[in-house]
Amino acid sequence: MKRLMSSAIFFVIALPVFAQGPGPQAFVGNWKSDPGTPTMTRELALEGKIIVMIELQPDRNGGPDLIIIRKYPTDGSEVTMNAGMWAGSKVTGKLEGNVLTCDTTMPNGAKFHDVWTLSEDGKHYTNDMVITGMRPRGSQGSGGGQSNGGGQANSGQSNEGQSGGQGASGAQGGGQSGGEAARTVKFSFSRTD
Repeated sequence: MKRLMSSAIFFVIALPVFAQGPGPQAFVGNWKSDPGTPTMTRELALEGKIIVMIELQPDRNGGPDLIIIRKYPTDGSEVTMNAGMWAGSKVTGKLEGNVLTCDTTMPNGAKFHDVWTLSEDGKHYTNDMVITGMRPRGSQGSGGGQSNGGGQANSGQSNEGQSGGQGASGAQGGGQSGGEAARTVKFSFSRTD
């Protein structure tokens, strides 16, 4: 009886640890965008509790390749990005089970709400992104999308031909005057390693 009771107590204590999900290391690796998603690759690495993403968007609309580096904390903390177009942006993120949710605010006030969902088998993930506060393409004035000089603004901007800007996404909806309307973008990726 004592052995049974000890086993039951261990099970009750250990169950939440096993039920938490795969952890941030399950996202680590090389990923390629799926058909229907703009062509890009992502290399995801883990630095402590932060997923570091290096995204390559090749030769978009005749311009140079675009490399984007972003950080995604997984433990509820806030970090400040320090590279490229995201330098100075603050992001807070938390991983719960197989879902990573991050909120990023750029220095210009644009906001990105990312939800990454890893498949059960760990071979695919989706990135649902909601963008607010971005200035539409062709707008005059300061603020809005930061560029690499090749005409591409931030990752996750809406498809070319829509008023919300251009970049790497299959955005639905479009920007309105001032870029204040939220735009929703969905990416999907498959593991290549």
